[in-house]
Amino acid sequence: MTTIREAELPGLGKKYQLMLDDGSEVVVIIHDDGTRELFYLDNEADEPIASVTLTDQESRQLGSIIGGSFYQPKSLEKLDAAISELRIEWLKVQPGSEISGKSIGELGLRKNHGVIVIAVLMDRDKGGKEIVAINPGPGYVFQPGHTVITAGRYDKMKLIEKMFGAKL
Repeated sequence: MTTIREAELPGLGKKYQLMLDDGSEVVVIIHDDGTRELFYLDNEADEPIASVTLTDQESRQLGSIIGGSFYQPKSLEKLDAAISELRIEWLKVQPGSEISGKSIGELGLRKNHGVIVIAVLMDRDKGGKEIVAINPGPGYVFQPGHTVITAGRYDKMKLIEKMFGAKL
């Protein structure tokens, strides 16, 4: 089993070290501004032999790929096949988008589109995100700048992304 160590980096963010079964190590630094740095260290190297820097959105997209949101190996059980159709997205409400200023109920996201809203976040003044609502009801009105965590089938989520004003 993989060992994961976590450390606070004051004024910077958090560091996670994953010790892999083969003795190598992956280090992930999550900066307070949302960027992520990934480093790979061979079990015999003192310095990283590979690194990459990702934006917040790139990190989330890569994370969903690694987590199996887009593809599940065929060898997994039937339950995994059902879950592979599930897609969870973090979508920012764009000013002037079709969804801005309208409520969950008004749009009928669950009833008409088969999509649920898990949570709503907004940017903090000092960086990071603040929770606005968890499992908001039909009266929640989408506000420009809020980030909405949604879940639904892949085909339905593509339509919802357009409603949020996402550039596809």
